[in-house]
Amino acid sequence: MIIELVPLDEGLYDGTAVGLLDGRPLVYVGRTAHVDGRELAHGDIAEALVEAVNVAASKILGPEWSKPLAAVTGLNARTCNRDRIQRWGLPPWVLVLLARGAASEHPRALGHMLMAVASLRGGIAPLKHGSRVDAVVGKKARSLVEDASELVEWARKQRRLPGSQDPETES
Repeated sequence: MIIELVPLDEGLYDGTAVGLLDGRPLVYVGRTAHVDGRELAHGDIAEALVEAVNVAASKILGPEWSKPLAAVTGLNARTCNRDRIQRWGLPPWVLVLLARGAASEHPRALGHMLMAVASLRGGIAPLKHGSRVDAVVGKKARSLVEDASELVEWARKQRRLPGSQDPETES
């Protein structure tokens, strides 16, 4: 049994489509997995689910992904440990997040950005309206991406080309 967390078209299924189980759409209705309308016991897919989460989360958040996944999702860190996933699974929306992130053109860079946004969001006092928090975080994140881009460009310009005698820079 193989589960792949891949993005599937939303709205085609009665539930939350999170990927494929042996090539067939894996859909959750609540916290219960279904394939072809047939309900699956978590224990029957648990091992394959942990492996699928490991593959997707490693692409996005690196090999030690459980704590970063907790930071990004706001879930308890223990909930994101492999043994807990094996026993209880994860909310379907987390599986969709992993599917979408792993399918990104640059999943690891996206993972760094997810962690940055989670860090920014954690540092902002909750406001009355969630959309206001999102706007503040978005503005700060865009500003920091520009700053980071400028710093990388500056740092790379500081490198001395091989054979250069420029004392201002080091290779």
